[in-house]
Amino acid sequence: MADQALDDAFFKAGTSFKRAMPGQSLTDDPETPRPFEGPPKFTNRTAVLEYYLDFLTDEENYGNLLDTILSDVPLMDIVQPLLIQGFQEGLFNPDMILLVAEPLTYMIAALAERAEVDFTIMGDEDEYPSEESGDLSLLDEKLKGIKNPKMGEDFPKEIADKLQSAEVPKRASLLGER
Repeated sequence: MADQALDDAFFKAGTSFKRAMPGQSLTDDPETPRPFEGPPKFTNRTAVLEYYLDFLTDEENYGNLLDTILSDVPLMDIVQPLLIQGFQEGLFNPDMILLVAEPLTYMIAALAERAEVDFTIMGDEDEYPSEESGDLSLLDEKLKGIKNPKMGEDFPKEIADKLQSAEVPKRASLLGER
């Protein structure tokens, strides 16, 4: 019985279309590698968080961020694309995604609180694949585990200081009266 379950699991994994074709990386031109195929720009978690703090507190980005949060978009639905895009641009490697997911969520929550904008961390459970279905990626699993992001003792002090003193545009001038 256990052998059959193992065979079924291997069959499901082997016939899944949610992966690259074997040898796909060998067909790319080595003279023009994709950004994520080279060394990452950031190898330090604090540097990544500083990058995102500067990015998020930019006047245009800050307004867009608050508009998105006001549209009832959960923070996890903001964090995940930011991290995936950062990896695709060669800013950091996939391991760094897992290291900065929770602190980045905390930073966005702190910026929303500072602007007195209500937010949700995670959307409805129905929107996400269940752990039992086996369709939960490592990133989804990590993000789903963040229920209440906290600064924590391993949060870089220099980022916490910058977050507290960051010059953020006034909410009324960015969003108008709502």
